[in-house]
Amino acid sequence: MDKTTKNQYCCLILLLLVLLFLNLFSIHHKSLTYDEDDHYQYGMKILNGEPARVRKWDDSKMPFSAFNALPGKMAEFLEPGRIKDFFVQIKTGRFITILFSLLLAIYVFKWSKDLYGPLAGCFSLLLYTFSPNIIAHSRLVTTDLYAALAVTISSYYFWRFLNNGGWKAALISALTLGLSQLAKYSSIYLYPIFILIILIRSIPVGVRLAQKHNMNNILKSLRRLFFIVIFFAAVSIFVINLGFLFYHSGTPLSEYKFKSNLLKTIQVKCKTLFPLPVYLPYPFLQGLDMVKYHEDTNRSFENIYLLGEIRRGQGFKGYYFYVFLYKIPLAMQILVILSIVSYLVHKRKYHFLRDELFLWAPIIFYTIYYNFFFKAQIGIRFLIVILPFLYIFCGSLFRTIKTGSMWLRTLHISLLAWLVISVLSYFPHYISYFNELVWDRKQAYKILADSNIDWGQNNWYLEQYIRNHPGAHVNPMNPTTGRIVVNVNRLVGVYKPKRYRWLRNNHKPVDHIAYSYLVYDIPAEAKENER
Repeated sequence: MDKTTKNQYCCLILLLLVLLFLNLFSIHHKSLTYDEDDHYQYGMKILNGEPARVRKWDDSKMPFSAFNALPGKMAEFLEPGRIKDFFVQIKTGRFITILFSLLLAIYVFKWSKDLYGPLAGCFSLLLYTFSPNIIAHSRLVTTDLYAALAVTISSYYFWRFLNNGGWKAALISALTLGLSQLAKYSSIYLYPIFILIILIRSIPVGVRLAQKHNMNNILKSLRRLFFIVIFFAAVSIFVINLGFLFYHSGTPLSEYKFKSNLLKTIQVKCKTLFPLPVYLPYPFLQGLDMVKYHEDTNRSFENIYLLGEIRRGQGFKGYYFYVFLYKIPLAMQILVILSIVSYLVHKRKYHFLRDELFLWAPIIFYTIYYNFFFKAQIGIRFLIVILPFLYIFCGSLFRTIKTGSMWLRTLHISLLAWLVISVLSYFPHYISYFNELVWDRKQAYKILADSNIDWGQNNWYLEQYIRNHPGAHVNPMNPTTGRIVVNVNRLVGVYKPKRYRWLRNNHKPVDHIAYSYLVYDIPAEAKENER
């Protein structure tokens, strides 16, 4: 092993250990978030061979949650004792998500290294390691981290397949694409994204062949594309069926009881296909329908909040642009801008259609979708699917680092130092992370709420505070005086907009509890009828 290779592995191992440390030591007192129990229970159902969706909140739960439930399932075969007591806890399933986060970190390093070199791989991995939003969701029994992992790995192997060819590469790419559908429904958009990539890459070749009137090669390319699509579809269908245990696969379309207008419309317009079986597991289409129905009817979330405004039944166009602006470290945002500028300046050193298209197609697609078409605007956790691609692309800075000036290198080092300090300053409260645009952290509620700040993860910290301040009133139903502690989501009106209007309009918080609870001191002379 040469010195360069040894240094690469040392960098990889060191940063993986740092990431593991940040995850393990920031999770200790974090209570279960609102969704973790549901994900865990569905994962246990998969392990028990019962993937049917029988509850309202089974909609977005996916087979990947079976990994989190695996320790609990193993506990059934253990003798009573400490080990069994540890394995049966839902929180133990969080360690599985952490392991998958480490796997995603390896692929961020690997893809960046393959594109831009070993130094770039270490740089991209460093950005991933100190990503507050990645850390926040790497420690939970949910599917947001799984979605980021699945989309990244699927895109990586699709990149390798289209550039290198071969049926072995095609099989790996098809398998990872199928597996991604078992992680989260947002992964379904990989199909149009991949088709878009193929079309964009095919335009220059198609134009050249058309100019030469080479119809034989055009037909040959179309025939090859047709077989690839059929092959990928067949593998995806098999993997999806395997993940859902082939449960009621082959059910005719007419026997589905859809709730969403979209799938009802498809069902009606496909009357002639009613007798034909759908070779997908029933829970897969059923869950997709439930997700769409709950999103359309706002039944899977409460009021949407942004910049002091509450909306019900409709979201905010461009919501996730604000989320990105305030929830992504400022140093990271600057590095992204610098990467784009550097790329454009040195574009002759790159091959966009061959490489960077695979990074930017998912980034642009998901950014547009979540900002303008997605209605459940309740947190940055949906947008973390694009973060690994940004970290990988930032590695392109190191393609030209040797030709850069000393002040530019100093700028990069300064930005990395700023990033690390900013992220560590929020330890261990990473769900609530805001960058320095919100200098007074007690004022973050004026910008965003919901799972951007509080997802039920800080009950232990609240209990400790109440123990030390026994006279405090927690989430009082009516206006009162004295020490008041209010959950951020209740304060801004995510649940009941009018209940705490008297408090948010007339008083300022004097303290916070783990950023998700705000503390007020209301003087005795304050009038209860304040508005």
